[in-house]
Amino acid sequence: MATVSFGISLTAVVAEALSLAQGLGLDPDLVRQVISGGPMDSTYFQAKSAAILSGNFTPSFTVRNAEKDTRLITEAGEAAGVRLDLVAAAGERFRRAEAQGHGDEDMAATYFAGFDKR
Repeated sequence: MATVSFGISLTAVVAEALSLAQGLGLDPDLVRQVISGGPMDSTYFQAKSAAILSGNFTPSFTVRNAEKDTRLITEAGEAAGVRLDLVAAAGERFRRAEAQGHGDEDMAATYFAGFDKR
């Protein structure tokens, strides 16, 4: 469960950073370029940012499944007396992306949750 929490949170952070760049009128690929090769780089970052930048949301783990898991992880944390603020926030992003019609796409489609419309 902890590893799923990590993946969900990391995906939400990558998507949010790229949507922020886009919203500010910057090329989101600049975010990828700055992170690449540095201490924040990872294979996972490269995979999810590439999916977002190319618009390829072929699912390996869907938005719908990620949203469901955020609820389960948050409930498990509550039962253990642990607050999971990042997972809860990621859940909100996944719910917005699902409401926008991205439920069956890869969870990287949480990128769209940063915008008011699809």
